[in-house]
Amino acid sequence: MKISWGVGIAITIIVFTIVSILFIVFAFSQDVNLVTDDYYAKELAYQDQIDKEKRTQELPEQLKISVDNNYIFLQFPKIFSGKNIEGSVQLYRPASRHNDAVYTIAVNDSNLFVIPTDSLIEGMWRVKVDWAVDSTTYYNEKIIMVR
Repeated sequence: MKISWGVGIAITIIVFTIVSILFIVFAFSQDVNLVTDDYYAKELAYQDQIDKEKRTQELPEQLKISVDNNYIFLQFPKIFSGKNIEGSVQLYRPASRHNDAVYTIAVNDSNLFVIPTDSLIEGMWRVKVDWAVDSTTYYNEKIIMVR
C-alpha cells in the first residue's frame, strides 16, 4: 500500500496535534510546589529575616541542632538560661510541602527542645527555627537527614 505525500503530511500533523494536546493536559495536571503559598508577602518582609540572621550570628554561642536515634535536639544557648524562649520550629520537606510540620518551642530547664522523628518521612529535612528572647528575634536554619 502506497501513501501519498498529502496523506503522510496530514497524518504527521494529526499525530503532532494529539501529542501536543496530551502534553498540555499532563503539564496542567501537575502539582506546583512553591516554598510557601504567600511567597510574595514573605519576600517583602525579607529584610526582617536578614536582621534576625545577623543578630543570630553575633551571639557568642549558637543554637545547636542535631539528630540522634529517633529525635531532633535543639540546644539553645546557655546565655538564655532562665529566660523565656518562645517561637516555632518548622520542619520543611523540599520533596513535598504536604509533609511539613510546625512545632511551638517549649524548652526544658537546660534550654533543650526535643522533637520526635517517628512521624517524619526518612530523608532530607530543612529545620527552620524562628525564636525570640525578651522580644529580640533570632533565626536558625539547618539541613538534616532523618533515618
